[in-house]
Amino acid sequence: MEVEEATDEQNETVEQNETVEKEETENVEMKESDKENVENNEKDYVAVLNEKEKHYFDKKEVVELSKITIPNTSNQHYFQGATWSADGTCLLTAVNAKGLMIFELPQDIYGKESISKERDINVLKPVITVKCATNIYDFCFNPILNSMDDTTTFFIASCQNEPIKLYDAFNGNYKSSYRAYDNADELDAALSVCFSADGSLIYGGMKKGIVVFSTSVPGRDYDTIPLKQATSCIASNYYSSEIAAGSWNKTISLIDSRDYLVTDTLIGHKQGVTYLKFSTNGDYLISGSRKDSNLLMWDMRNRSLPLYRFTRRVDTNQKVQFDLSYNSNWLISGDTRGIVHAWSLFDLDENDFPKENQYALHSDACSGISLHPYLPVLATCSGQFKYGNDLDIDEKTEEIIENSLVLWWIGQAE
Repeated sequence: MEVEEATDEQNETVEQNETVEKEETENVEMKESDKENVENNEKDYVAVLNEKEKHYFDKKEVVELSKITIPNTSNQHYFQGATWSADGTCLLTAVNAKGLMIFELPQDIYGKESISKERDINVLKPVITVKCATNIYDFCFNPILNSMDDTTTFFIASCQNEPIKLYDAFNGNYKSSYRAYDNADELDAALSVCFSADGSLIYGGMKKGIVVFSTSVPGRDYDTIPLKQATSCIASNYYSSEIAAGSWNKTISLIDSRDYLVTDTLIGHKQGVTYLKFSTNGDYLISGSRKDSNLLMWDMRNRSLPLYRFTRRVDTNQKVQFDLSYNSNWLISGDTRGIVHAWSLFDLDENDFPKENQYALHSDACSGISLHPYLPVLATCSGQFKYGNDLDIDEKTEEIIENSLVLWWIGQAE
């Protein structure tokens, strides 16, 4: 009798184990199926977006959507750049001697395939303002920011004589700081900042290299990537382990983030490099420099010489931004004349060079530019330091001063 009971219990255990194994197998199959569906959906989304991108600037004109202008007084309030969040809901900008501002995309633009040319122009108003007491060196959003997930909604900024600071993108509240120190154990401000692909790391460009912080560990614990020159700008390749570090000595260092070793050095600019941008697929790197009209496009698979040299006018030392569309169909850049250049990388002329459209959108230097991640919306901002500028500037001089942030529609318009 006891033997029979033991056998029954063993049989019951075997059946339970088989049931568990079956459920686990089904769960694995479901997860693999879900993963495959997600990948297919992403491919479909990219394909649709790729086709839409090719129709940007089709009409050879742009439509003004929204605008804000900040008067330039003796405090020198001018825009220093702009960048869209990864989910496209908001735009982060910096205004000299004023602080960081976040603007939201106008609600009536979501889901639009085309707009009316007679649409009223919205007045942009910042939803968040973060005051900065010193000069703003650099800023950027978390690269995986999603407004539906509050654990991802943050951005960082580096200011003169201050540590790298992390802020909440919902309310602008200060959350934490990341402090680097020099050989004398004095606080050293980062000249440039950048996140890793997943937002887990923060890279800070310093006067003698790069510091690497864990985003989840604020304070002064960091790794150091030693370099012989200052890192004036920095970019992370989201499809590889590479970091690109531009410097004032005209070169770009390519660094493997796994072992912090320099793998290559790109040489092509005539002046100090001020801005870098990798393409979404990681195949290309765009670089620009101060007082240098050459905008260089590097193929990461063949780095001996730039793939293309684009021409834009940069007469000053200020950083003049550029941007790539999600599928790298368009390269967009401002210049110090207020002209916006749009090169169609998918449409080449008889000399196998990307065709170009030009738009005179500002009366002052267009220093900031950013393409919306999935809508035909372009953000541009203008302004620059004015020597001798004060409250008593004459009317003639005032006419050429423009400190504006503008949103433009670059798609179909009726």
